[in-house]
Amino acid sequence: MYICRLPEDILLDIFQTVHDEVDSLGYPYHHTTAALARTCRLFKEPALNTLWKKVSGLEPLISCFPEGVSIKTRGGFTLTRILSPGEWDTVGQYARRIRSLTISQLDDIDDRVMQVLISSPAPLLPDLRNLEWWEDRECFFPLLRTLLVPTIRSVKLGSTSRHPWAPSFTKSALLASLGARCPSIQELVCAYSGTNGSHEICEFVCNWQELFRLVTGVLDIRSLHHLASLRSLKSLQFKINGFDDAQPNSIPTFSSQLHEVSITAPAPFLFNRCLRNVRFLSCRSAVLSVGQINESFYYDSREIPYGSLDIPDLIDSFSKSFSPILERISIDFAYLSRAEDGLADPDLVLGVDAIAPLLSFNRLTKLDINFFCTSAVDDATLKIMTQSWPQLEEFRFGSETRRLDPPSLTFIGLVHLIQHCWYLRNVEMALNACPIDIGCEPFLSTIPNENLTSIFVGISPIVNPMAVACQLHMLLPNLTTVNATRILSRLPRPFKNIKDEWRKVEESLVVLTECAKMKKKMGRLLQERSLLA
Repeated sequence: MYICRLPEDILLDIFQTVHDEVDSLGYPYHHTTAALARTCRLFKEPALNTLWKKVSGLEPLISCFPEGVSIKTRGGFTLTRILSPGEWDTVGQYARRIRSLTISQLDDIDDRVMQVLISSPAPLLPDLRNLEWWEDRECFFPLLRTLLVPTIRSVKLGSTSRHPWAPSFTKSALLASLGARCPSIQELVCAYSGTNGSHEICEFVCNWQELFRLVTGVLDIRSLHHLASLRSLKSLQFKINGFDDAQPNSIPTFSSQLHEVSITAPAPFLFNRCLRNVRFLSCRSAVLSVGQINESFYYDSREIPYGSLDIPDLIDSFSKSFSPILERISIDFAYLSRAEDGLADPDLVLGVDAIAPLLSFNRLTKLDINFFCTSAVDDATLKIMTQSWPQLEEFRFGSETRRLDPPSLTFIGLVHLIQHCWYLRNVEMALNACPIDIGCEPFLSTIPNENLTSIFVGISPIVNPMAVACQLHMLLPNLTTVNATRILSRLPRPFKNIKDEWRKVEESLVVLTECAKMKKKMGRLLQERSLLA
């Protein structure tokens, strides 16, 4: 079959693949898509749809204006006159194809350009689905209002570099009208800067019938009460900066559709009070992060306000806030690495008593508590943990700590993990690696895991690298990569030279794996020869 006879949806997929490719310098092959549009009539429409589907900035649209109408100056673009109805029709042939628009800043257009754009005789982008507006100057808000059409599904609003907006009456008026302008909106990323400014945003969105994802700023009890009534909401990301106690009979409860929750705080101890005063009964995924950069906003915390962190209370509050149907847990304190000795803080030691409340989450597929020191957890405790979480796929446990407490876990603990969690595909943990008796339980009865090809061991002391490599190969026959600590270049005993020792393990694993492949291939050849004979 000739390619030009393919259905349009298949052509769109092919052209999108070409459009998304980049050259050796990282530049996209957009010129190739443009060339396809000029190749033949059958290619023109799908190629143009691909070329204009996702646009960044207004320059591509302005380039469609007639020659001599738009002029590029030192300050950007300006116009010599307004457009005629026929010229607008020409622009519309391209503008109607735009589905996603990102505005990072508008320094390259003057008031003439904006006045013409907001005065278009028909909706400027009639089929726009996704709008990212990273510009907080209110003089451009008339253009923003023009872009808010009923077809929009996703809106992301903020200032340059994706910082939250500074609160203002004009911004609040625009947000209040967003639901009416875009009745089918499903995703909103928007936050007001400050300690409690985003509560107003929650009041605006609580009646949106199709909103399923909200990423916003600092919320409190009142805000969460509003959002708990929003039955369509499935994903919520917010921040806290202190949290008032709720009355026992008025705790915000998300009991129906909410599946994902991500909470950011400037210090770990702030999570305890928040989790005691809210219930996320339908959640499948929970992320707690100490103020860090994420995909939407930068949480500015130059001086991290430390407080007394009670880890057993934190885990207990967590287990009461979330129900046993939770599948993914991530407690991310990476931001503390910016503070001197942040990840070496004695408050970040995970004791055995803190583990017990987590055992009720028997559907866990991911556990990431990598920034706690887990030196107190021994092989017997890890065995109980793994027996409680048979569906576990990702296990990140204490390998990012900067504390130099020798781990109580040994190679036996790793054996328990492999024995009881058959679906593992990512393991990061610190252990005391030394030779064990491979002829006894539990090693003898453990089924090898063929999915794992790499592990991270953090600050793990090691004895006899060759013996450890052989044991690892028997447990994890496809393992070829073992990464040790990414921190602390100079380590005291018994951690001294561990990176070199683990490098020896890795080198041995590569050899053992290749030998196993050759042996397997040889076995197949001998079997085939015997069948032919």
